[in-house]
Amino acid sequence: MPESTTSADPRTAILKAQYVALTTYRLDGRAVVTPVWAAARDGRLLIFSNPVAGKMKRLNNSSRASVAPCTWNGTLTGAQLPATARILAPDELAGMWGALVKKYGLQAGAFRLYDRVRGLLRMQVSAGIEVSLTP
Repeated sequence: MPESTTSADPRTAILKAQYVALTTYRLDGRAVVTPVWAAARDGRLLIFSNPVAGKMKRLNNSSRASVAPCTWNGTLTGAQLPATARILAPDELAGMWGALVKKYGLQAGAFRLYDRVRGLLRMQVSAGIEVSLTP
């Protein structure tokens, strides 16, 4: 059953949503929507990603984005709002993981542990994205 995002304020619905549809844009302007976990901190969303995922490549080319609350499979459940996104620096990842574990509990904790082990083995670790809703 889809989650309820009937908040009168679309920004609040996005910040509180279990899943968020992150839209990034290709060089030719075509939109690509990806459902992601997102934790709010200071009015911004924090998202983890595989560093070689398509959305990371698109964000390297343009910070233009939009977000909307959605279901696990990307079905929008509320308004889509414009945003800007940036890739987090490595020293910002601990804060991202803290916010995600606080919101998603053991599920995010397992991803964080996996990431730590990969780091100890000198393997590639997750990247982070910070999304700011535009006024």
